[in-house]
Amino acid sequence: MIAIIAIILLAANQILYLTIFQFKCTDKINSGCDLNLYEKLSAYQTHTNLWLFGWIVEPNTAELCFCKQFHIKQPIHLFNLPKEDSYLKSVKANYTRPVKLAWKSYTSKASIYLNGSTITKRYDEDNQYEYFAFSIPADYSPGLIQIKGITISETVFDYLEQKGWLSVFTDQRLAFVD
Repeated sequence: MIAIIAIILLAANQILYLTIFQFKCTDKINSGCDLNLYEKLSAYQTHTNLWLFGWIVEPNTAELCFCKQFHIKQPIHLFNLPKEDSYLKSVKANYTRPVKLAWKSYTSKASIYLNGSTITKRYDEDNQYEYFAFSIPADYSPGLIQIKGITISETVFDYLEQKGWLSVFTDQRLAFVD
């Protein structure tokens, strides 16, 4: 019975946070004020839900959220990189310099995970095999984002990074060219 009540309270808190409190927290941070413990814990709960349930939407991003929360700076990379022709074509055509990947909205797995990353085409020591080297920043930027119809304030997560509750690192991934 206590577990059921706890689950109901956590679910209610999550709904309230996503609909009301995250915006109040964002305003508070933007005005230079600190968040109280309840506000920090509510944001932390939301971040926990990103890695608990985010694997349904984009598993690589969920894994990064898990690593940020538990201060693991070298993810295991359990999932394949999302592939989209739009970013692969731009890199295949460019052999000389890194390409910055950016999407205006988060509408695909690649845009959720790779937005803001840099991709470089490289070759092995013998120049026989080509591969992509990804440099993916695991760092929140102030602002609001929409993922699959849910608005999330990255300003609050950026605040948690500054307070040491979440890690900041750059994820390095390699993928062979098909």
